[in-house]
Order: sequence, then structure tokens, then C-alpha cells
Amino acid sequence: MLRLLFLLALFCIGLIGAGPARAATCEAQMSDIAFGAVSLRAGAVNRTTGSLTVSCSNALVSAVGVCIRFGPGSGGAGSGNAPRYMTGPTGQSLGWQMRLGGHGQAFGTLNRIYLLVPVVLGSGQATVPIFAEILGTGTEFDTGAYQSVFAGQPQVEMSYGILSCDLFGQSHPVPEFRVSAETVASCELDVGALNFGRITGLATGPADAEAAVDIRCTAGAGYSVSLGLGNGVGVGDPAYRRLQGVLGTLTYGLFRDVGRTMVWGEAPSQRAQGTGTGYNQRYQVYGRIYQGQATQIGSYSDSVVVTVHY
Repeated sequence: MLRLLFLLALFCIGLIGAGPARAATCEAQMSDIAFGAVSLRAGAVNRTTGSLTVSCSNALVSAVGVCIRFGPGSGGAGSGNAPRYMTGPTGQSLGWQMRLGGHGQAFGTLNRIYLLVPVVLGSGQATVPIFAEILGTGTEFDTGAYQSVFAGQPQVEMSYGILSCDLFGQSHPVPEFRVSAETVASCELDVGALNFGRITGLATGPADAEAAVDIRCTAGAGYSVSLGLGNGVGVGDPAYRRLQGVLGTLTYGLFRDVGRTMVWGEAPSQRAQGTGTGYNQRYQVYGRIYQGQATQIGSYSDSVVVTVHY
């Protein structure tokens, strides 16, 4: 009996001398999200990815539960962080978003993420891709650098040793990360149809019509607008394009002035010139089917490509 008590006493002394076991510690690192140079014209898709890495050590369990929470960032955000914003050189706000699982609205808004970090021999690491996309489009945005910074609570924070993000656990600061984009000049256009209507004859005079071309280019961006030669066979002069019908063709021209003296074509000297304001700038295309042509009953048409050079 005395020997047994002696051994127990030694065992207890050994435990006391070793001290308490160390608790797990975790750290998180979020990469910068860099969109690079982006165009914000209508229909442009600007997407990129970053990564979140969580490392844990001194763990006595097979997995550590970790929650990362993301705030709006320094650029601010709408309700529920949808959308978040980057701030531009003149204070403009450009909408963007972080998502988990993929790009697109179907993946929602990333405000927090819970993950289990697998542990082997006391330490482990987990990396998760973070998907990001720019939501704002339009030529009204100024060119230049846009950014949002996530630095300290409540912009980005971590808690760990928990079973879900709804519980409180140990916390550890997360290093700051930045979201950035460099917007470049862009242009958009809307083109109306040029319709000559019903023509009864061209013996005594031409048939005239006009259409509008609306150009939107980033403020300060110089641009020019050209018109192609159309689909007429053998057309080489923009003043003499061809409308094609079932029984023949009609020669016509497109011009930049109401007097029909300034032909509108593809050569630099034949283009309309302008400087963007960020909003609509309207140009009229003046068309003329020349007189003296024999007309056959039927419909005549042509397709002309409108191009903005900037």
C-alpha cells in the first residue's frame, strides 16, 4: 500500500512540473485582390480571385474551427455590404463584391466564412479561394486608381476554437489587405436605324434621311467615329455605297453635315471627332439616295459598321 501511494505521489509531482498544455493558436492571411487595368464600358466583365489562408499550431484536436468576418472596407458599402465600394481619385465610388464559391450573384455576398482547419501532429493549414468582381459599369467613372482597404476590426477579424461563426472564441488580428483596380478610358455607343421610307421616284430629286449616333466616352478621352463601307459589292468610296434589293441596287452616301458635303467613312479625315464627357454626345448621320437612278419595286437595305476609336 505504501509503495502504491509513493508512485501516485511521484506521478502527481510529474504532472505539476510539466505545467498546463498550450492552447491552439491560429493566424489568417488574406491576399490582396487586384483587378488590374479594367474597362467599365457596358457589357465588360471584370473578375479576379484572391485567397484566404488560415494556419493553426499547438492544437490537441484533429481540426480547429475558425471564423473570418469581413466588413465593408474603407470604401464603404450598401446595406448588408451589397455592394461594397472602392474609392477613386476624385472620390467616386465603384461597386464591387467578394463571393465564396464562384463569380456571379448566385454566390451571394461574402460577409463571413467558417472553416475547419485539419490538424496533423499539432498543426495544420487551409486555403480557400475568394472570388471578386466589379459591379459598376459606365463611362461616367473617372480613370485612375480605385481601392478599398481592410485593416483591423471591424473590417476583417478572426475568431477560432469554435463550432460556428455564431459563437465567440479566441481572437487574433488579421493583417490588412487591399482591393484595387485601375480604370482606363472606355466608350459605348447606340446607333439608330436610318430609314429612307417609301420612295416614289428619283427622277427629279434625291431621297434624304438621317439617324442619330449616341457616343458615351470617359471624360477627357479623345475619340473618333468611323462608318464602314457597308455590304454592297464592289464599294470603295463611302460617298457611293449600295443598298441591295431583290431586283437591283440603289447608290447612296452617308455624311457628317446636313449639306451632304462631308462624307463619313473609315479614313481618319472622314471620321467624326470628339472628346468624352462621360455622358451622351449625339451625332447625326445624314443619308442621301442620289437622284436619277431607276427604281424597281421592293425593299432595299444595307448594314454599316459603326466603330469608336479611342
